Amino acid sequence: MNKVTLLDREFHLGIGFLNKFIDGTGKDLAALGEEMQNNIVVILPKMMFYSLAYSYERSGKELDFDINTIFDLIDENGGVNGSFCADFLNAFTEAMYKDVPVDNSKKKAIAKK
Repeated sequence: MNKVTLLDREFHLGIGFLNKFIDGTGKDLAALGEEMQNNIVVILPKMMFYSLAYSYERSGKELDFDINTIFDLIDENGGVNGSFCADFLNAFTEAMYKDVPVDNSKKKAIAKK
């Protein structure tokens, strides 16, 4: 299972989280990728919110937080460039690329004569 514990909270990542994120924001994966490159300050708190919300859902717990709680967690732990955000993004990236096959074969370019 793809999850990470940060600041004593369990964030779930992977397909369940992505579905929760897409349902909640209306954004598809292409839009997520584009916003991660161009507007991380806007998209990161939403990713964290839906990741934590999915974790609560999996555990059968009632949500006792909102997006403002996530903003506060980010602000209180180094901002967007702090270790909290960096650790979340690293876990997210690892979850997205875990078990993805890697093509290690070397392709040779064919020279035109």
